[in-house]
Amino acid sequence: MDPSDIRFEQLKERDYPIAREILQQDIDSGEDLLRELSNEPESLTATFLGEKLVALAQIEKTIPQSYLVVYVAPNFRGQGIGSAIDKYAENILQESGTASIMSAIHANYDSSLSFARKHGYDHYYSSAFMVRTGEPFPLEMLHVRPYTDEDYLASQALYAKAFHEMRVRVGSFPNSVIAMPNENNRKSWKEDSKNRFVYMEDGEIAAHGHLHGNELGSISVRTDLQGRGIGKKFIMYLCNELYQRGYETIELWCVVGNYARNIYDSFGFKEKYIVEFQHKTLHK
Repeated sequence: MDPSDIRFEQLKERDYPIAREILQQDIDSGEDLLRELSNEPESLTATFLGEKLVALAQIEKTIPQSYLVVYVAPNFRGQGIGSAIDKYAENILQESGTASIMSAIHANYDSSLSFARKHGYDHYYSSAFMVRTGEPFPLEMLHVRPYTDEDYLASQALYAKAFHEMRVRVGSFPNSVIAMPNENNRKSWKEDSKNRFVYMEDGEIAAHGHLHGNELGSISVRTDLQGRGIGKKFIMYLCNELYQRGYETIELWCVVGNYARNIYDSFGFKEKYIVEFQHKTLHK
């Protein structure tokens, strides 16, 4: 294969059908990008060999840590295409100011794990992908309202602390710190405010929840209020919100070792597979 024959471009709508087709050729490896193709196709980069679409990548240019997932069509593996994508993504991410890259690989795919090790990625943590298909929950009236920009500081503070303490308990995040608020993050939350909610308790924000397509993106309860059932009720509320939006299946990710797994199990969520998240530090 001549590297000059490879070109990259943002996936265009006209290529959605062939993108879906090649992702379905290896559904276990392609399932995550299939969801992105349905929910956020603009996040996908297409790789062409000549005029043929042969691979896809999800490249998220968040700073200081970006996200990359690579998928090569089965008939074109072993030809260096994946390595070319990794190099391309690393270059543009480094130019944007990224300090490290996170990637995700199915835990039972030895070839994918070998690819990650070959390109300098190390194991970071594991997370279970879970799905619930069922009826809405019977639920009392709760003091939940849509998120507004004025909620940012309180919501970000409880979100950052709750997830930091979870990471410390799990033990796979030795460098975990409490994330600080910043204007870019605030702007991002504001732009996505229709998918964010706050749970009120005695006039104060007790929990924050974020939806992403049909996924429970994140749910965090103020640490001093945990253990009072707020999280359980908030999960049911957010699930019902997704059902009201027309989704029949609800998805979520749960870090392996997170105590919240017991709640998700009790609510009928079923594990589909476990993904290993890989981490790579970029050196200038």
